[in-house]
Amino acid sequence: MRKVFLVLASVFALGVANAQTGKNQFGIGVDLGLPMGDFGDAAKLGIGGYAKYLHGVGSAGQVTLTTGYQSYKFKDEVLDQDQSASLSIIPILVGYRHNFSGLFLEPQLGYGIYGSKVTMGGVSASDSEGSFTWAIGTGYAMEQGLELGVRYQSTSKDGSTTSFIGLRVGYNFSLGGGSASK
Repeated sequence: MRKVFLVLASVFALGVANAQTGKNQFGIGVDLGLPMGDFGDAAKLGIGGYAKYLHGVGSAGQVTLTTGYQSYKFKDEVLDQDQSASLSIIPILVGYRHNFSGLFLEPQLGYGIYGSKVTMGGVSASDSEGSFTWAIGTGYAMEQGLELGVRYQSTSKDGSTTSFIGLRVGYNFSLGGGSASK
């Protein structure tokens, strides 16, 4: 995990060091996650929150660093009567957002920490693993700071894929630093 973090930090630092003046922001918000594929067969709708730093590069671009927390409960039909199970996702993603007059497109790459917890007959067990994670998102960022977005996020490990479509509502606070227009 240290190697992945160092690579992500290096990419981010390089982008910041070579950046032209642009619009710097800090964003927070909530996510609803609609599980897809095999993950969708087992999990219910997920909910969580996120924090994002956006560093302006040029007049329409921003290098992004995103993290958050999302939680999914497993469906009753995939569990025994006395069982409960959940999955949590903590992404650490670096991306590039290109703004088109309010609309944006944002591919992201990084690392995800995937934690699971199972309770059966009053006894609980938990585990967490990490893996390469990627996402692609689009949305609309209003000049006043409100942001509405949708993204597809996925990871694959040991032949299993965990993916979802995320619906996002957030707010971006301006940090100054340039006068890039959308």
